[in-house]
Amino acid sequence: MHCLECSGIGAQVTAVGVCAQCGAAVCPDHCEVSEQFLTCTKPISYPVATEPPVRRLLCGVCAAAHRAHAECCPQTADSIFTSS
Repeated sequence: MHCLECSGIGAQVTAVGVCAQCGAAVCPDHCEVSEQFLTCTKPISYPVATEPPVRRLLCGVCAAAHRAHAECCPQTADSIFTSS
C-alpha cells in the first residue's frame, strides 16, 4: 500500500499506517501520532479518563481538523467516550 498524499504528487512511498479518522494510507512524513484518552461515564454523567492513553495515527488533513476542533471545544478534544 502506498501513501495517499505522496501518490497525489506522483511518488510511490510505502505507507506505515492508516488514518484512524478517514482511513487514508500514510507514510511517516504525512502522519501524526498522538495520544487519546478513553473515558467511562460514571454515575451522574461524570466522565473519567482511563490510563494509559491509546495511540492514534492521523493523516495531516484529519490532524489539522482535530486541532481546529480542540481550539473550539477543548473539554472533549482528547477523549473517546464509552459507557460502563
